[in-house]
Amino acid sequence: MKIFKLKKTKYNFSWLLFDKFSRASLNFVLFVFLARYLGPSEFGILNYLLALVFLFTSLSSLGINPVLINTLIKDKKNTNNNLLINSYILRFFASLLGYFIFISFIIFLHNKNIYLNYALIIGLTIIIKSYEILFSYFESKSLSKYIVISQSLSLLIISIVIFILISLDFSIVYIYYCFLIDSLIIFSLINFFYFRNIKKFTFSINLKIIQKTLNKSFPVLLSIISIVIYMRIDQIMINLLLSENDVGIYSVSVRIVEIFHFIPKIIMVSYLPVLLISKKYNKELIKINSSLFKISLVIIFFILISGKFITLILFGQMYLESVLTTTILSFSLIFVFFGVINEHWYITKNLQKYYALNVFLGALTNVILNYFLIPIYGISGAAYSTILTYLFIIFLFDILNKKTRNLLIIKYKSIISI
Repeated sequence: MKIFKLKKTKYNFSWLLFDKFSRASLNFVLFVFLARYLGPSEFGILNYLLALVFLFTSLSSLGINPVLINTLIKDKKNTNNNLLINSYILRFFASLLGYFIFISFIIFLHNKNIYLNYALIIGLTIIIKSYEILFSYFESKSLSKYIVISQSLSLLIISIVIFILISLDFSIVYIYYCFLIDSLIIFSLINFFYFRNIKKFTFSINLKIIQKTLNKSFPVLLSIISIVIYMRIDQIMINLLLSENDVGIYSVSVRIVEIFHFIPKIIMVSYLPVLLISKKYNKELIKINSSLFKISLVIIFFILISGKFITLILFGQMYLESVLTTTILSFSLIFVFFGVINEHWYITKNLQKYYALNVFLGALTNVILNYFLIPIYGISGAAYSTILTYLFIIFLFDILNKKTRNLLIIKYKSIISI
């Protein structure tokens, strides 16, 4: 528990907290401006390509960062340049391959030149984001402020540029260049901070290190890809099964609901020191679960009564069709809030592999449900798929394993204790 009292830890946490609030707020404002300026169709194309870029960037990450963080924390030296730079090289070539697969995917599925033109620009961020490897160094040394400064400063600059472009009615293609420049700014800053912080830089390419890192990171990659799929596959499948206009409408619903996702994470981090030292762990877990459940119900009620007003004020009449989808997706907050506790319990009990398995099964379930429900119910079908997937991951899958049924009892008691 001493780690929670360390000045360095508190300082690092304060930077992360600032990052969550500042970037989330600015991102949302930027999102609103882009939605209103582009309109549902162009906005749908942007969100579709961003979802694909997110997917291929996650694939290119190879799940290396968590492995690196763990290794660097255990390393008593200031840093391990050889491991880090070899991982950087590995990530770069994986990202290069990811970019070409991404472009091939666009060419194969879309006849419109506009998709390819935009994809060639924004897809380059897949390669540039190889810099994320260096995040592991800063996170392992509790120096997250450098990550926060790089990302926040870049977002602020790009947001100002985009607002100027919108006010001057520039071509839409410049917005895609802004996303590329955003990555370039972070790349420059994070590399600058890294090389400024290390005292000695030496490395040599070591295939054994690369192979060992890959072996350790594969299970992490599987978990990351599963999470990305069930988070973003709905937007991809809506575009493929319906239209870009529908993606634009649906994306508004997703963003409105996702505004509230940070709440359980902040509460959990604040409550974690109490939870970890408690002799009545299960009782405390039920208590925090019950509180989060109540908060999620209040937020859902707020969305139900004000969803239409929020949509009209922020996004305008052209996105009014998203109100129903927002209402449906709001119920996913119950599962999202429970999910934060879920993840903590799995880690505490050293049962992460079962959590990863649940998420993987959830991703497959989401794809199947989307395939059948989107053609029948439209974008509402994607919302129903999301709710059902969360229901499977958070509640039903725990029944299948004796080791996780105790968690199901905790969640059940949390609900009835309301």
